[in-house]
Amino acid sequence: MPQLTLAQAFARSAPKKSSNPQPKSRPRSPTPPPKAKPLHVPPPAAPVVKILFGPTGPYADLNQYSLHTVGYHGAIYPTSQHLFQAFKFLGHHDDIAEKIRHADTPGLAFDIAHGSEAFARPDWRSINVDKMEEVMFLKFSQHPHLQQQLLATGNAELYQDSTTDSFWGVGSDLLGSNHLGQILERVRENLGGAKAPERKVLQCQNCHKKPRLAKSLYCGNACLRADISRIPPVCPQCRRRPQIGKLKYCGETCRSKAAGKSKRS
Repeated sequence: MPQLTLAQAFARSAPKKSSNPQPKSRPRSPTPPPKAKPLHVPPPAAPVVKILFGPTGPYADLNQYSLHTVGYHGAIYPTSQHLFQAFKFLGHHDDIAEKIRHADTPGLAFDIAHGSEAFARPDWRSINVDKMEEVMFLKFSQHPHLQQQLLATGNAELYQDSTTDSFWGVGSDLLGSNHLGQILERVRENLGGAKAPERKVLQCQNCHKKPRLAKSLYCGNACLRADISRIPPVCPQCRRRPQIGKLKYCGETCRSKAAGKSKRS
């Protein structure tokens, strides 16, 4: 028997081909891998703007002492401070409230009210913040140009620049409760402006970890001293408070006073 080649041997044992052979299918090209989606990198959050306002400077109209009348129940009060002080006695000792309303200056209205504290309504300490918010809403809703000024502050945090008042303002050490600043943020939101900044988890400006005491700028004196050690620590005008960033003064009040002195000299 003749010897078979390997090809002939396999051909012999292979199955018979069909009379109608199927066309060979083309090999499928490999599926390209899905394109990787570009990573979405959120833009860096814009730093929160902080505005200090006082009796002078570009934001003086935010102050409760600004010379803008406020109407309440048919009566006109010379300033929002007049109405706020009168609230202590309205409905209890209306004669004192009227005396306050006719005071020549907001400072005199303050003096009359504090000299008559024994006759103030007994629940005043529990409602004074609500009453100040009511007064400030009336003030800014009754004066369209003031309303536009307030709305123009955007979503900035507002701080009353007061060296003597640590309840309504930031006080001499910037650790005050700043109730008036927070009130104005809520009034701004109620008038259609930016939402009031969320302050429940605010952090110390220096350590960025501990909650701020009484919602102030620092958690305590240690962080205050540590932070101001990086800038000239004392305001060149009042010599009592730390300077604020690039302002070179502790606030607009001292900056304006210093500018006035340089003009006179």
